[in-house]
Amino acid sequence: MLAPETVPLVEPLTPHDLVTYYRCPHEMELVRASHALATGGPMGPVRTPEHVVPLRHSPLFAPPLGHLVVNEGRLDIAEKDLLVYEDDGEDDLPVLFPPDRVRPDIRFAGHNATLADPEFGLRGRPDLIVQRADGTLVPVEYKETHLFVGYHEAHGRMFDTVQVVAECRLVEAAFGRKVPYGIVLYGDEAGGGAHEGWVRIPYGDPEKAWLKVALGQIRGDRERAPVPAERNCGGCEPNERGLCRFAAARYEGPHHRLALHTSRRL
Repeated sequence: MLAPETVPLVEPLTPHDLVTYYRCPHEMELVRASHALATGGPMGPVRTPEHVVPLRHSPLFAPPLGHLVVNEGRLDIAEKDLLVYEDDGEDDLPVLFPPDRVRPDIRFAGHNATLADPEFGLRGRPDLIVQRADGTLVPVEYKETHLFVGYHEAHGRMFDTVQVVAECRLVEAAFGRKVPYGIVLYGDEAGGGAHEGWVRIPYGDPEKAWLKVALGQIRGDRERAPVPAERNCGGCEPNERGLCRFAAARYEGPHHRLALHTSRRL
């Protein structure tokens, strides 16, 4: 009698995994492995080999950007727009709607708040989902920083676009509606609103095809090599905690001595 065939498990990924992999695949590994440390557990396994050769650039190619639109100023909210989803795990999200226009979709409350896409193997929580007057759903990802001049080219904010494309797919799959675009909202908390802005990220067949290929590339990567660069390492949380031995610039924050013994085992 033949043994039943087993279906290989698809590695679950999140929009944040795409962000960290785009910056540095090793960062993605360290972030995922160190989740247990926050609750006092042991460091999880890290796929990156001990003698891996670091990369000079991200191994993940950028999504298509043909119709990306950068806007200065406050986010354009129309009179009949509604807020239908908010990540209750985020404490510092902006208040964009009055209470009478906040209509949470009860299907995605409580333990169902994490959106899931079984086809692509994605799970995650957009910061906000806005329903436009025509019924269009738009995920909004909030960033507590200013709108960058030159946006991607000069300041390396491509990972924001990567995250929003993945969130568009999550909303499309979870709500069962076509999503034409997503938004990155830059809040400029430190600058008093002087450089607020938002970027409209298109989502259609090209972006969906890119996402599918990108997820396949991540799942097929058996090394998850580091990409040491000051702009990556300076804002890397595992580097802040002393967990990365490949860092181009050692972070000297309050946690830089934490888990040094762990980093020697990675």
